Amino acid sequence: MAGVDEVEDEESDDDETADAALELSDEATYTCGSCGEEIVVPLDASAGEHQSYVEDCPVCCSPNEITVDFDDEGQASVSSRPE
Repeated sequence: MAGVDEVEDEESDDDETADAALELSDEATYTCGSCGEEIVVPLDASAGEHQSYVEDCPVCCSPNEITVDFDDEGQASVSSRPE
């Protein structure tokens, strides 16, 4: 029965890994500086710890400069300003 216990332990490790992955979000929000709408943006930590790009608001089409910073724990901080 030792083999059964090993399988259960492996499944527990997989569950813990999945739970940890859920804690780090793959989306964030910013507020458009022109219309005030809250906009959801995807996060991609593989693009670097500090990211900056321009995105048009999907509501009013005004350009916003989006800045994303990831801390040492992988948590993202997102800010925006009208371009």
